[in-house]
Amino acid sequence: MRRRKPSGSGGGGASGGAAGSMLQFYTDDAPGLKISPNVVLVMSIGFIAFVAVLHVMGKLYFVK
Repeated sequence: MRRRKPSGSGGGGASGGAAGSMLQFYTDDAPGLKISPNVVLVMSIGFIAFVAVLHVMGKLYFVK
């Protein structure tokens, strides 16, 4: 009986290409603005809080 050789690139060929393209966003060669994920998270939460405050102010002060 023949033994199968364990192949390193088994069934994950597509995921290797996707991981390679994802890593391009974090290299120095990628074009665009370099912002860390933490900054994006803080800015998005700040924007959500700002919109919520505007809604509250609209309900409390500007409705007659």
